[in-house]
Amino acid sequence: MKVLRIHIVIYTNGGIMKKYWIIPLVLLILSSLAGCAPKKVSIETPPQTSLSSEQQKAVQNSIEYIKNSELASKDRIDTSLIKIDTAEENTWQSVYTDSGKAEESTVDTTDWIITLGDRSGFDFAVIVCDSTTSEVIGYMPME
Repeated sequence: MKVLRIHIVIYTNGGIMKKYWIIPLVLLILSSLAGCAPKKVSIETPPQTSLSSEQQKAVQNSIEYIKNSELASKDRIDTSLIKIDTAEENTWQSVYTDSGKAEESTVDTTDWIITLGDRSGFDFAVIVCDSTTSEVIGYMPME
């Protein structure tokens, strides 16, 4: 491995002072590269730009549901990060309502699974809403 050495000559008081500036140069390069790192990009879109009025209502109902819940991390959930998926045939098996585990007839494939918050950590919630009424059916606990 070759080491890059740069000699900088500084003239002081008629004499020549030779310095090795490897460490400061390396630190300068590393700090400038750190600023070039890719920024975290969220694929979620604010609800007012791409969601239907029914979906926006479901999102608002989900946010209210979270605020009124016993969820420990509810104050740390960034409700501006929103992802909406459509429920699958077996989604009901993972849904809990206020009265316990959901029944098969409670959730159908037209209902919405609304994820609020940053899914890379633990500060998010997954809420299931009825696509017809936009009302909250229940939630899906983290696995």
